[in-house]
Amino acid sequence: MHVKNDFRELNNAEIRPFYEKSNWQGSMLVLANWALISLAFVVSAIWPYWPTYLLSIILLANRQLGIAILMHDAAHHLLFKSKRLNSLVGQTLCGAPIIADLHGYRTYHLKHHKDAGTLNDPDYPNYKNYPVTLTSFSRKVARDLSGITGIKNLWALLLMNAGLLSYDFVYKNKALKQALTFSKVVTNLLRGLWLPVLCNLLLWSILLSLGYAYLYLLWVVGYFTFYQLFLRIRNAAEHGAVPDLLDTEPRKHARTTTARWWERLTVAPNYVNFHLEHHLRPNVPCYRLKKFHQYLVTNGYYNDIHIARGYADVLRQLTIK
Repeated sequence: MHVKNDFRELNNAEIRPFYEKSNWQGSMLVLANWALISLAFVVSAIWPYWPTYLLSIILLANRQLGIAILMHDAAHHLLFKSKRLNSLVGQTLCGAPIIADLHGYRTYHLKHHKDAGTLNDPDYPNYKNYPVTLTSFSRKVARDLSGITGIKNLWALLLMNAGLLSYDFVYKNKALKQALTFSKVVTNLLRGLWLPVLCNLLLWSILLSLGYAYLYLLWVVGYFTFYQLFLRIRNAAEHGAVPDLLDTEPRKHARTTTARWWERLTVAPNYVNFHLEHHLRPNVPCYRLKKFHQYLVTNGYYNDIHIARGYADVLRQLTIK
């Protein structure tokens, strides 16, 4: 088999079908994510025990990451065929429930794609220190699971919505954007947070109407704990400890990981593990990334590239003793 070392050799006619957007597949993916969210609540309603609560929290955190990934695809205008539908669903059913803003994220994230592999990548601070010591990584995990990371990130989100910080989905921006009057800050907060508050109130109200309002706490706990951990691992897996973070070629600065079923229910929902493919062709919808990956493997484009075999493999690359 001919080993193809340059991704620019990709046959555009052959890969064009991978660009096709599907309203049906996009809708089914959104529905599947919210069905799993519903299942997490149902399981704890039927079996109200601490082990079940923990299982539900993990699944809810996984699907919080899942809808964040769907918002990402909507930000690329990939989840559905029309820009309007991408914006509507991406904002209301994907971004708002986790206090994320589709439009702010889109502006920020497109800079990441434009400058990936350079010091100008806004996400570069996330990855530059990997690999880290196992002790350092353990401290990060402890902060995530104790809620410290979630509280810090929520505070940053409030400052972003207030207009005091530039939008940064990974919460690395520390510089104040501008000085604003109190009334302007309040106006910005109302404008930025009314939809997230409404979505979360609606979720709580549905549970209340069914007699299980207390289960909303599982959503909150999941957001402040395992969601932060899954988000950290996913972010680090995409670009941390790669061959060359400052090389603009995607196979040098991005990583693809094969995900087992239990990893798809924790750190890798909605095909997010195929990240090299996403950087190679950002116009491939997430629901076609797996087949695009298989096409690349079959045609020899990955013969000289290490594909991480599960997230345990990734964690070994991200940490040193």
